[in-house]
Amino acid sequence: MKKLLSLMLALAVVLCCGAAFAEELPLAGQSLRVGLSPTFMYFETQNEAGEYEGLDIDIINKLSEMLGFEYEIVPMDFSSLIGSLQTADLDFVISGLSYTEERAQVVDFSVTYCTTDVGCVTKTDSDINSTADLAGKVVCCSQGTTYEILLQDMGVDLRTFQGTAAVGTAVMNGQDGVVAGVTSINGAKKLANQSEGVLRYFMLEGEGTADEYNIAFQKGSELTEVFNTALQELFDNGWMAERIQYWLY
Repeated sequence: MKKLLSLMLALAVVLCCGAAFAEELPLAGQSLRVGLSPTFMYFETQNEAGEYEGLDIDIINKLSEMLGFEYEIVPMDFSSLIGSLQTADLDFVISGLSYTEERAQVVDFSVTYCTTDVGCVTKTDSDINSTADLAGKVVCCSQGTTYEILLQDMGVDLRTFQGTAAVGTAVMNGQDGVVAGVTSINGAKKLANQSEGVLRYFMLEGEGTADEYNIAFQKGSELTEVFNTALQELFDNGWMAERIQYWLY
Protein backbone atom coordinates (compact mmCIF):
# COMPACT_ATOMS: atom_id res chain seq x y z
CA MET A 1 0.00 0.00 0.00
CA LYS A 2 2.83 2.35 0.93
CA LYS A 3 4.53 1.60 -2.39
CA LEU A 4 1.30 2.37 -4.24
CA LEU A 5 0.88 5.68 -2.39
CA SER A 6 4.51 6.59 -3.10
CA LEU A 7 4.05 5.79 -6.78
CA MET A 8 0.88 7.86 -6.99
CA LEU A 9 2.59 10.78 -5.24
CA ALA A 10 5.56 10.61 -7.61
CA LEU A 11 3.23 10.52 -10.61
CA ALA A 12 1.34 13.55 -9.31
CA VAL A 13 4.59 15.47 -8.92
CA VAL A 14 5.63 14.60 -12.49
CA LEU A 15 2.26 15.67 -13.86
CA CYS A 16 2.35 18.94 -11.94
CA CYS A 17 5.86 19.69 -13.11
CA GLY A 18 4.87 18.86 -16.66
CA ALA A 19 1.89 21.19 -16.48
CA ALA A 20 4.02 23.99 -15.06
CA PHE A 21 6.61 23.44 -17.78
CA ALA A 22 3.92 23.65 -20.46
CA GLU A 23 2.60 26.89 -18.94
CA GLU A 24 6.07 28.42 -18.89
CA LEU A 25 6.77 27.38 -22.48
CA PRO A 26 3.52 28.00 -24.36
CA LEU A 27 5.02 27.21 -27.78
CA ALA A 28 7.01 24.13 -26.76
CA GLY A 29 7.37 21.64 -29.59
CA GLN A 30 6.45 24.11 -32.31
CA SER A 31 8.74 24.88 -35.25
CA LEU A 32 8.27 28.36 -36.70
CA ARG A 33 9.50 29.94 -39.92
CA VAL A 34 10.77 33.47 -39.40
CA GLY A 35 11.32 35.81 -42.32
CA LEU A 36 13.93 38.54 -42.41
CA SER A 37 16.04 40.51 -44.86
CA PRO A 38 19.65 40.20 -43.63
CA THR A 39 20.79 43.57 -45.00
CA PHE A 40 19.80 45.93 -42.16
CA MET A 41 22.87 46.97 -40.17
CA TYR A 42 22.72 46.39 -36.41
CA PHE A 43 19.40 44.53 -36.72
CA GLU A 44 20.03 41.55 -39.01
CA THR A 45 23.13 40.90 -41.06
CA GLN A 46 25.48 37.98 -41.64
CA ASN A 47 29.06 38.03 -40.38
CA GLU A 48 32.07 36.65 -42.22
CA ALA A 49 31.25 33.15 -40.95
CA GLY A 50 27.76 33.40 -42.44
CA GLU A 51 26.12 33.60 -39.01
CA TYR A 52 23.17 35.90 -38.43
CA GLU A 53 23.67 38.67 -35.88
CA GLY A 54 22.01 41.87 -34.68
CA LEU A 55 19.28 43.10 -32.38
CA ASP A 56 16.49 41.20 -34.14
CA ILE A 57 18.52 37.98 -34.04
CA ASP A 58 19.02 38.36 -30.29
CA ILE A 59 15.27 38.89 -29.90
CA ILE A 60 14.45 35.75 -31.91
CA ASN A 61 16.83 33.68 -29.78
CA LYS A 62 15.47 35.09 -26.54
CA LEU A 63 11.83 34.55 -27.51
CA SER A 64 12.66 30.99 -28.60
CA GLU A 65 14.18 30.35 -25.18
CA MET A 66 11.24 31.92 -23.31
CA LEU A 67 8.43 30.40 -25.34
CA GLY A 68 9.94 27.04 -26.24
CA PHE A 69 9.72 27.10 -30.03
CA GLU A 70 12.36 26.10 -32.54
CA TYR A 71 12.78 28.23 -35.64
CA GLU A 72 14.11 28.37 -39.17
CA ILE A 73 15.31 31.67 -40.60
CA VAL A 74 14.06 32.30 -44.13
CA PRO A 75 16.08 35.12 -45.72
CA MET A 76 14.51 37.15 -48.52
CA ASP A 77 14.24 40.63 -49.99
CA PHE A 78 12.55 43.04 -47.61
CA SER A 79 9.82 43.79 -50.16
CA SER A 80 8.78 40.10 -50.16
CA LEU A 81 8.27 39.69 -46.41
CA ILE A 82 4.66 40.85 -46.05
CA GLY A 83 3.53 38.85 -49.08
CA SER A 84 5.16 35.72 -47.68
CA LEU A 85 3.20 36.15 -44.45
CA GLN A 86 -0.02 36.51 -46.42
CA THR A 87 0.62 33.24 -48.27
CA ALA A 88 1.46 31.50 -44.96
CA ASP A 89 5.02 30.74 -46.07
CA LEU A 90 6.19 32.41 -42.85
CA ASP A 91 4.91 32.34 -39.28
CA PHE A 92 6.33 35.73 -38.33
CA VAL A 93 8.62 38.48 -39.59
CA ILE A 94 11.17 40.45 -37.60
CA SER A 95 13.30 42.63 -39.82
CA GLY A 96 13.27 46.26 -38.76
CA LEU A 97 9.66 46.30 -39.91
CA SER A 98 7.35 49.21 -39.07
CA TYR A 99 3.59 49.33 -38.62
CA THR A 100 1.59 51.08 -41.33
CA GLU A 101 -2.16 51.20 -41.79
CA GLU A 102 -1.78 49.57 -45.21
CA ARG A 103 0.24 46.66 -43.85
CA ALA A 104 -2.13 46.26 -40.89
CA GLN A 105 -4.94 45.44 -43.31
CA VAL A 106 -3.22 42.18 -44.28
CA VAL A 107 -1.02 41.22 -41.29
CA ASP A 108 -1.05 41.64 -37.51
CA PHE A 109 1.63 43.47 -35.52
CA SER A 110 3.18 43.11 -32.11
CA VAL A 111 3.73 46.03 -29.78
CA THR A 112 6.66 48.27 -30.72
CA TYR A 113 9.91 46.78 -29.44
CA CYS A 114 12.37 49.47 -30.55
CA THR A 115 12.30 53.12 -31.62
CA THR A 116 15.17 54.84 -33.43
CA ASP A 117 15.85 58.06 -35.31
CA VAL A 118 16.18 58.24 -39.09
CA GLY A 119 19.52 59.21 -40.62
CA CYS A 120 20.72 60.59 -43.94
CA VAL A 121 24.08 59.84 -45.51
CA THR A 122 25.62 62.04 -48.20
CA LYS A 123 29.03 62.97 -49.63
CA THR A 124 31.33 64.90 -47.32
CA ASP A 125 31.46 67.84 -49.77
CA SER A 126 27.70 67.81 -50.39
CA ASP A 127 25.59 70.91 -49.75
CA ILE A 128 22.87 68.73 -48.20
CA ASN A 129 22.78 69.46 -44.47
CA SER A 130 19.15 69.17 -43.38
CA THR A 131 15.83 67.51 -44.11
CA ALA A 132 14.71 70.54 -46.12
CA ASP A 133 17.74 70.23 -48.41
CA LEU A 134 16.49 66.85 -49.73
CA ALA A 135 13.49 68.30 -51.60
CA GLY A 136 13.88 67.83 -55.34
CA LYS A 137 17.11 65.84 -54.97
CA VAL A 138 17.76 62.24 -56.10
CA VAL A 139 17.62 60.32 -52.81
CA CYS A 140 17.62 56.58 -52.20
CA CYS A 141 16.54 54.10 -49.52
CA SER A 142 15.99 50.36 -49.10
CA GLN A 143 13.19 48.97 -51.26
CA GLY A 144 9.88 48.23 -49.56
CA THR A 145 10.66 50.16 -46.36
CA THR A 146 8.69 52.99 -44.78
CA TYR A 147 11.54 55.28 -45.82
CA GLU A 148 9.93 55.24 -49.27
CA ILE A 149 6.77 56.84 -47.86
CA LEU A 150 8.79 59.37 -45.87
CA LEU A 151 10.85 60.44 -48.89
CA GLN A 152 7.90 60.62 -51.25
CA ASP A 153 6.22 63.00 -48.82
CA MET A 154 9.37 65.14 -48.89
CA GLY A 155 9.15 65.53 -52.66
CA VAL A 156 12.42 63.82 -53.57
CA ASP A 157 13.29 61.98 -56.77
CA LEU A 158 13.29 58.51 -55.24
CA ARG A 159 15.53 55.53 -56.02
CA THR A 160 15.43 52.22 -54.13
CA PHE A 161 18.00 49.49 -53.54
CA GLN A 162 18.25 46.25 -51.57
CA GLY A 163 19.63 46.91 -48.12
CA THR A 164 21.65 49.45 -46.17
CA ALA A 165 25.01 48.63 -47.74
CA ALA A 166 23.56 49.13 -51.23
CA VAL A 167 22.24 52.54 -50.17
CA GLY A 168 25.73 53.57 -49.07
CA THR A 169 27.29 52.30 -52.30
CA ALA A 170 24.76 54.23 -54.40
CA VAL A 171 25.56 57.48 -52.57
CA MET A 172 29.32 56.97 -52.79
CA ASN A 173 29.20 56.24 -56.53
CA GLY A 174 26.46 58.72 -57.40
CA GLN A 175 24.58 55.78 -58.92
CA ASP A 176 21.68 56.92 -61.09
CA GLY A 177 22.25 60.48 -59.90
CA VAL A 178 21.83 59.64 -56.18
CA VAL A 179 23.18 62.37 -53.87
CA ALA A 180 21.86 61.13 -50.51
CA GLY A 181 20.50 58.00 -48.85
CA VAL A 182 18.12 57.48 -45.95
CA THR A 183 18.26 54.64 -43.43
CA SER A 184 18.32 54.24 -39.64
CA ILE A 185 20.54 56.73 -37.82
CA ASN A 186 22.79 53.86 -36.72
CA GLY A 187 23.07 52.52 -40.25
CA ALA A 188 23.89 55.99 -41.59
CA LYS A 189 26.59 56.40 -38.95
CA LYS A 190 28.17 53.05 -39.84
CA LEU A 191 28.13 53.83 -43.57
CA ALA A 192 29.90 57.12 -42.91
CA ASN A 193 32.45 55.55 -40.57
CA GLN A 194 33.27 52.83 -43.11
CA SER A 195 33.66 55.24 -46.04
CA GLU A 196 37.14 56.53 -45.10
CA GLY A 197 35.97 60.13 -45.12
CA VAL A 198 33.94 60.00 -48.33
CA LEU A 199 30.55 60.12 -46.59
CA ARG A 200 29.05 61.95 -43.61
CA TYR A 201 25.66 61.64 -41.95
CA PHE A 202 23.08 63.66 -40.06
CA MET A 203 19.78 62.99 -38.33
CA LEU A 204 16.54 63.83 -40.13
CA GLU A 205 14.15 66.04 -38.22
CA GLY A 206 10.44 66.69 -38.49
CA GLU A 207 7.23 64.68 -38.54
CA GLY A 208 7.61 60.98 -39.32
CA THR A 209 11.38 60.90 -38.82
CA ALA A 210 11.39 58.30 -36.04
CA ASP A 211 11.30 54.56 -36.72
CA GLU A 212 9.17 52.21 -34.62
CA TYR A 213 9.82 48.51 -35.18
CA ASN A 214 7.33 45.67 -34.70
CA ILE A 215 7.08 41.93 -35.29
CA ALA A 216 4.50 40.95 -37.93
CA PHE A 217 2.30 37.84 -37.99
CA GLN A 218 -0.28 36.23 -40.22
CA LYS A 219 -3.67 37.91 -39.87
CA GLY A 220 -5.50 36.42 -36.88
CA SER A 221 -2.45 34.51 -35.63
CA GLU A 222 -2.51 33.33 -32.01
CA LEU A 223 1.21 34.08 -31.87
CA THR A 224 0.59 37.83 -31.61
CA GLU A 225 -0.72 37.74 -28.04
CA VAL A 226 1.86 35.18 -26.92
CA PHE A 227 4.74 37.25 -28.30
CA ASN A 228 3.34 40.48 -26.86
CA THR A 229 3.27 38.94 -23.38
CA ALA A 230 6.89 37.83 -23.74
CA LEU A 231 7.99 41.20 -25.12
CA GLN A 232 6.40 42.98 -22.17
CA GLU A 233 8.43 40.78 -19.82
CA LEU A 234 11.59 41.75 -21.70
CA PHE A 235 10.70 45.43 -21.33
CA ASP A 236 9.96 45.04 -17.62
CA ASN A 237 13.12 43.12 -16.70
CA GLY A 238 15.44 45.44 -18.66
CA TRP A 239 16.63 42.84 -21.18
CA MET A 240 15.33 44.75 -24.22
CA ALA A 241 16.86 48.05 -23.10
CA GLU A 242 20.23 46.35 -22.55
CA ARG A 243 20.21 44.76 -26.02
CA ILE A 244 19.18 48.02 -27.71
CA GLN A 245 21.99 49.81 -25.89
CA TYR A 246 24.47 47.12 -26.98
CA TRP A 247 23.57 47.15 -30.67
CA LEU A 248 22.52 50.73 -31.36
CA TYR A 249 24.48 53.02 -29.05
